[in-house]
Amino acid sequence: TTDTAQPLLASTFYLTRALAPFADVRLGDRGAPQQVITQFLDQKLPMIILADVGSLSPELRERLSAWIEQGGVLVRFAGPRLAQADDDTLVPVKLRSGGRTLGGSLTWEKPQHLASFAPDGPFAGLSVPKDVTVNRQVLAEPDAALAAKSWASLVDGTPLVTGEHRGKGLLV
Repeated sequence: TTDTAQPLLASTFYLTRALAPFADVRLGDRGAPQQVITQFLDQKLPMIILADVGSLSPELRERLSAWIEQGGVLVRFAGPRLAQADDDTLVPVKLRSGGRTLGGSLTWEKPQHLASFAPDGPFAGLSVPKDVTVNRQVLAEPDAALAAKSWASLVDGTPLVTGEHRGKGLLV
């Protein structure tokens, strides 16, 4: 009801506007995310974007993992639900519970800008917009593989976009 009453606050509003000129965008019917994801998997779509979907059932995690291995592309946008989820199999890096916000316990004094993109990453050649800042993020747990999986970072070095190949597919 919030999505229909205030569409600018809907988690898919800006994604749809950004992708619609370039792709066939299909929004899930109203219902539980588990049902919608199953519906999209049954339709054999090549890419699924989850906008802050938290925990998934073990059966659905297995099915999504197999779909990725066979060439599917799963993009998960992080938010409060994903940050609190206990699902660490369908994210490219382990996430810390909670997040970092302006004025929070893991905090910045001011919003952070994006760092330059790596010359060998998927965003290579794109210029970093100077007017984009981040004031809230879900943090990745530091580990030895984190740098290789970081596709975009903030100027302080914390990863903002992470991804990895799994089989023939991608998990971002």
